[in-house]
Amino acid sequence: MSTTVTEQEVREIIASVVERVSSDDLQASEDFYDFGFDSLDHAQILMRVEEVFGVVIAEGDFDECRSIETIIAYAARPAEQSC
Repeated sequence: MSTTVTEQEVREIIASVVERVSSDDLQASEDFYDFGFDSLDHAQILMRVEEVFGVVIAEGDFDECRSIETIIAYAARPAEQSC
């Protein structure tokens, strides 16, 4: 089963986790690290995505989810494709 996650929902999570920047300035395809987020920001965003949407992001897949688009695509994958 896959989960529907929207761009706006991911932006709201980012805004709640990383208050020092505006998620509105972040392009959906832009890498978090290129935008200025650090590894702690990245981890907190993904943990919040897991909490809010019930998506389990395997530790080995964290590096794959470094933009809004990749988080949405990861959440949409059928569970059997997730590591």
